[in-house]
Amino acid sequence: MLSDDDIDADDVDAGDDGFDLSAIVGDSNNGAYQRVEQRTGPPLAYVAEKLRSALEQIHVAHCSMLDGADERGAVQAAFHYCLVSYLALNNMLSLAGDDDVVERLFAMSRDELHTWLEVVAVEGSVTG
Repeated sequence: MLSDDDIDADDVDAGDDGFDLSAIVGDSNNGAYQRVEQRTGPPLAYVAEKLRSALEQIHVAHCSMLDGADERGAVQAAFHYCLVSYLALNNMLSLAGDDDVVERLFAMSRDELHTWLEVVAVEGSVTG
């Protein structure tokens, strides 16, 4: 646990209470998750579109499975990996930090998931 002595006042952009959590936690999309790259190939918007389609189809497959199906865990894992990739591609990776995001998305109807993914596409950016 941090004490007041561990926090340098010059490094903290203090709010009303004198403590700024973002100074400690930082941006979840920086460091290893960010770098400028030049690439040749399919446009990133196309890649994001394909990932989004995969997420929607995995959601359909999951919804059609019986509750006790052995494959359910593998389907959830595939959805999670696609989701993290889709969010990272759209510069919205911080949304993947929610431990319950996969369960919440699987609980949504097809239309609700479509709307959620559309919001990510509109609010995010594949170009940075």
